[in-house]
Amino acid sequence: MNPREIYSSRLGEVVLFKVSRLGYLVLEVSDFPAWEYFGTEILGLMAEKNGSGDALCLRMDGQAQRFRLESGPADDLICLGFEVESEAALEGLAKQLSAGGHAIQECDSETATSRGVPRLFRTNDPSGLEVEFFYDIQESKVPFVSEFVPGGFVTGNEGLGHVVLNARDHNETEKFYRDLLGMRLSDRIAMRIGPDVSLDTDFYHVNSRHHTLAFAESGLPKKMHHFMIEAREMDAVGQAYDRVLASDLRIINTLGRHSNDKMFSFYVRTPSRFEVEFGWGGVKVDEETWEVEHYDRGSLWGHHRPPRPTGQ
Repeated sequence: MNPREIYSSRLGEVVLFKVSRLGYLVLEVSDFPAWEYFGTEILGLMAEKNGSGDALCLRMDGQAQRFRLESGPADDLICLGFEVESEAALEGLAKQLSAGGHAIQECDSETATSRGVPRLFRTNDPSGLEVEFFYDIQESKVPFVSEFVPGGFVTGNEGLGHVVLNARDHNETEKFYRDLLGMRLSDRIAMRIGPDVSLDTDFYHVNSRHHTLAFAESGLPKKMHHFMIEAREMDAVGQAYDRVLASDLRIINTLGRHSNDKMFSFYVRTPSRFEVEFGWGGVKVDEETWEVEHYDRGSLWGHHRPPRPTGQ
């Protein structure tokens, strides 16, 4: 079998082309100054304004943009950007998506240039979220330097980190990301959130990172629940936690360790009122030996919700 091929576990069909890593997120935000402070002074990212001034880019490594912030009222994720290995893989994935019933377009050169890529394709997932695909993204000519996270972040072949989406339809979302984009199931968490209510979250990987994408049919209004960035050093998590405590920002979940990916982390609310997980130490997936597990709780310890501050 061609090494690019994997099997769709539900359909028994060969998936010829797959995404390799999460390359970037596009966020529509209503407060650029608040986000620039949050991204640089709290998360330890590096800000880089584009030439036209209509977007703010945040870097976490040598890539010219990992987070592209565009001005608008949504205060939400508006686009996921996934990298593939080559131009041939990009064209093959586009045909695969079209054959799977998803309208796909090639973006114009101006849009591709704004993302720092030679070619760019776009479609929508079952929740209406724009999803882009690219290869050969631009590196910055300026080295990445972070005053607050000098050890840097885990990226490279594992990509930006992960996102957790609020899906409209669990089954259709599964078909899209697993059967058409080639993602593989890492594990599931079925967590009871009420006497007769369980929230089921599926976690999918595309490389050795435990999960690049997870989703749950949560009923929440925003497209994204949170994104995660992973520091290379454990102390960076505690230091970021201290910076949040010294600010006016709100901790959503205290320090803790997750049951499935073993990530040591905390969650903070962003200026757009979705969440960021700042973590360290996630387990790696070995495709040859990995076994899917089912969990009934999200954390081994910690990740408690502090009392809600007055007026928030």
